Amino acid sequence: MRCTSFNPQVVLNQMEVFEKLFFDYRPVVYKVMGQYYLRDFDYDDWLQEGRISFFHSLSCYEESRGVSFGTFFRNNFENKIKSELRKQGAYKRKAMVEAISLEEKIAKEGPDFLVAHNQNVLLAEEQLLLEEELLSAFCLLSRLEADVLQAYLKGEQVEYYAYQHAMSQQKIYCALERARRKIRKRMKMNW
Repeated sequence: MRCTSFNPQVVLNQMEVFEKLFFDYRPVVYKVMGQYYLRDFDYDDWLQEGRISFFHSLSCYEESRGVSFGTFFRNNFENKIKSELRKQGAYKRKAMVEAISLEEKIAKEGPDFLVAHNQNVLLAEEQLLLEEELLSAFCLLSRLEADVLQAYLKGEQVEYYAYQHAMSQQKIYCALERARRKIRKRMKMNW
């Protein structure tokens, strides 16, 4: 991948130039394709999503931010794929796809499958308690620490967050680490 100097508007207006430039950045799509699995996504779907993300990256890229276009495109594309993963894993859709009958469940796992279900309920309760504790721990954080941690928990890359908010990556990494330390300390005290 190379860092190129170009005028995004020229590229957007000339599809031939767009396709040629996208061809140079396709390895980014291939790398992300190797990292994630999207149900019902074939090769052409990946390239199409890559083109959409590439087009969006061209129109939003600002060279003055100090991030190479390749990094900016990769972050945008990864975020788009993560959004697709979240959509596929959404509870409503997941329940519809994975629904099976009670008879089928008993046939597969035996009549004692409800015992395992009760254990899952306990784990869910623990999860809720942890989430509540995490939410209450946010009051200990500075505004920057809370914002960075929230973006991180949503799957946003630290580099991309720094780029979006025109801050140094070091400052963002330090804020994230401070937030982690404060939350760990709070969890140790209360658990």
